[in-house]
Parts: sequence; C-alpha cells; structure tokens
Amino acid sequence: MCLEKQSLIIDRIDLGAVGSPIGRGCVAPGVERMGGTTVSTMKQLDNLSGLEEGAKRACRSNRPVLVSRTRRAPNLDPLSFFASGAGTQGARNFWSDPGREETLVGLGTAWRTESGPQSKNRYEKVERDWAELIRGALREPADVPRGAGPLLMGGFSFDPIGEHTSLWEGFSDASFILPRFLLTAVRDGVWLTVNAVITPEDDPEEMSQRLAEEEDQLVDAAVQGYIPETHPSYDAVEVEPERWRQAVAQAAREIREGQLEKVVLARELRLHSQETIRPASVLKRLQEQQPHSFLFAVERGDACFVGASPERLVKKEKHHLYSTCLAGTYPRGSDPAADQELGSQLLRDVKNRQEHAVVVNMIVEALREGCTSIQVPEEPVLYKVRDVQHLFTPVEGTAHPDTTLLSIVERLHPTPALGGYPQERALSRIREMEAMDRGWYAAPLGWLDFRGDGEFACGIRSGLLRNKSASLFAGCGIMGDSDPVSEYEETRMKFQPMLLALGGKKR
Repeated sequence: MCLEKQSLIIDRIDLGAVGSPIGRGCVAPGVERMGGTTVSTMKQLDNLSGLEEGAKRACRSNRPVLVSRTRRAPNLDPLSFFASGAGTQGARNFWSDPGREETLVGLGTAWRTESGPQSKNRYEKVERDWAELIRGALREPADVPRGAGPLLMGGFSFDPIGEHTSLWEGFSDASFILPRFLLTAVRDGVWLTVNAVITPEDDPEEMSQRLAEEEDQLVDAAVQGYIPETHPSYDAVEVEPERWRQAVAQAAREIREGQLEKVVLARELRLHSQETIRPASVLKRLQEQQPHSFLFAVERGDACFVGASPERLVKKEKHHLYSTCLAGTYPRGSDPAADQELGSQLLRDVKNRQEHAVVVNMIVEALREGCTSIQVPEEPVLYKVRDVQHLFTPVEGTAHPDTTLLSIVERLHPTPALGGYPQERALSRIREMEAMDRGWYAAPLGWLDFRGDGEFACGIRSGLLRNKSASLFAGCGIMGDSDPVSEYEETRMKFQPMLLALGGKKR
C-alpha cells in the first residue's frame, strides 16, 4: 500500500498546470468554487505538499504522522466560527482568556487522547500520548504565534475516583482533542491551523481534498456570521437543597472539631426547556455579560460544557508560571458607593480571609516543587465580576527546565478553593456529602501546545447543556463558622452568570 502511494506521489500529473485533475474534478489553480460542495484548488495544493511528505514518513516509520499547516486567516469572528462547526460530530472547543488576548476555537477531530474511569495516571497519559504524536510532526511554518499550530484542547474530570453517572456521558476523566481546524485570534491577528494525522493507509490527495472542502464550508458559514438568538422558557428544579444545607451544617461542625480545615460543597440546578439550547448563543451572552472571565466550551457528542470562570488554575509561557488564588466571595453593590463598601467588608471579613489564606498557602507550596523562585503579594485585592466580587492573590513562578504544564496542573488540582484542605480528607467528604456527580465541574479545562505552553482554568460558573436540558453547578467554601442559609444564598449568586447566559425565564 505504501509503495503504491509513493509511486502515485512521484508519477502524479503536474498539478500546477491549468486544468490538471484535482481529486474528482478539474479546475485551474486559484479558481475557487464557492459553496459547501466545491473546493479551492490553491487551498488543496497548500495542504497536499505536507500530506505527501507525511505519507512518505508514515510509510517509512509505519506510524501515524501529524501534519500541521498554519496561515493567516480572514478576520473571522471566533464565535461565528464556533457556530459554523455545529455539524462537526460533537467535537467543538472554545477558549478565551479574560483580556480576550487569546481566543481559540477548535472544530473537528484530527486526533484525540482519553483516559478511562478511575485512571491514576491520566495526566501522564495525556503528556505521553501527545509527546509521541508531535515527535516527527511536520509543521509549516516552524514559527507560529502562541495559541496557533498543533495543540490540544480539553480537560479533566474533577475526581476520577468519585461517582460517575450518565449525566456526564462522553466526558472521560481526561479528554483532549487535536482540532482538525483551529482558529486563533491574538493581538497579532487571526490565524487558521489545519491539522491532519496521516497513516500508511491514507491517500494524501483524498485527504487534502476533504480538508479543503470542509474548510470552505466552515469559513463560508462563519463569514455569514449567523448565531441564533434564542430566549427559551425553563422549568427549574433545585436538586435536594435541604440535604445540601444539612451537609453544610455537618461540614462546619466537623471543621470546628478539627477533622479538616475547609471543604467545598457544590449543588446542582436543573433546567428543562421546550427548545434546544444552543451553545453558541450561550457563549455569545457570556462574552457580552462576563468580560473579565475565562470563557470555555467543551463539546462531546450531544453535550456541551460551557462556562465563564473567573479563576485561572495555571498558565505556562516558556519558563514562566502564573496561578490565581481566588477564594472569599461577596455580592456586588447596587451602586458604586454600595459596591465599594461591600468590597471593604470583604477585605475585613475574618471567615473569608481565612478561607483565602488556605488557598494561597496550598498553591504556593504546590508551585514551589516545580519552580526555582516564586513571587506572591502579602495581601489580597478585590477581583470584581458581574455578579460577585472575590478576594484575589496572583502567584508567579519561574519553572524548573523539566517542569511540565500538566505536572503543575496535577499538583494544583483540586486547590482548596475547589475541593478543600487537607485535600484527600476534603475529597472524601465531598464524595459522601454531595448529592451529585461533579463530572467536569470545578475541574481543569484548557489547552496545551507543541512547545509545552498553554493555560488551564477552573471549570466553575458553568453548566452542562444537552439538547433541551441544562445542569448548572455552584459551590461554596465551608469553614467552621459557615452558616447554611448564607452559603445557600451564595450559591444562588453564583448560578446567576449561567442563568443570564441561557437567556430565558422560568415557566
């Protein structure tokens, strides 16, 4: 098979000639037939040269070879590009940082890696699989902006040992996709990366034609810029709220008795609509309403996990590491004066300061293992998002040369802001006390590139969308003096970003 392909590559008619055969049809170079059923010849030729070389390498090595090509793209809107991929077999990914300096949209699957249930080496498996794929990869050009080129998008579950239910079907304990098409919007402009993994059995010409056709369809749809605007009505059901309040009281009692220092308890709000809930519409509202949060969407099959998280877990850029300590919450004020007063109260609040200090201490210790130096401010400041304000302490470090991004993710997750402290004791109490399957809620979500750089956020202020249903999640850090009613009200505040983004009203 490989010998036949290599012969085909050598003997192919000069494709630079006008009217040369391209796949199943004949067009002159540079003539682009418009619409989803036709192909741009120049685009196909761009893809073909790399795929031909990839096919040769695949045959010689008898292993798959990654071929990745990045080029400047039209000034496409990332959300429109995400919406254009609604038919990409449940494999869309969206990521945008709070400053909207890096927005990544992945459509389709060129390759994926996953880990099974209760896997104890899920971080190492993703790193190992990714390193094997990018070994010997063909990249053009060699130097691309951060966030472009071959990279993985996905995440992990909160707890691989905890309960797994059908609610999170399709979301493995680790699941990362190398997108077939990656749109990267950065300060330098907009870039489109096309990724393909070619095996000894693949025909590079057929693959090139298929990629060009898919790209044309996606770009044409994105240029039209249509994102459906829906305002469905919902029936809302709180999942066992009284049991949750009782769990808060029990956890506070155990903390006062010295069994642990802190535990984070989350609860679920289920929504049902008569209309299909469209992830692109939800993302559009989150982008408008939550400008200071990470935006993310991870689609697997017919479900999409969407959110606007204020909390970075870790960012790696060359040898620099950045993390965020975000714990302690108050509402926003109704006017600037009230908002400032509430912020001042939060900065003086003993319970919230203690909760925040637990998070800072743990993150600093976790980063210390992988860093040569760490910088951390002595006092927290306020971080304000649309509905709430938090105590915020940024932490920066200089990584050891052998420190990898996923090794830091593994050390940090779950931070006390998401699970509690001590970690194993808090996780044990969460498994026993919470009346839900967390799945990917409060888990690490993000991206990892071929250089080893990337960024992960914590999957909070989020919801799992599936057809006409949504499950929203919110949690609180429980301390010894926590009041169940107050903590319940805090979760109601934390549901607001997703409730507003869903754009509906209760029936």
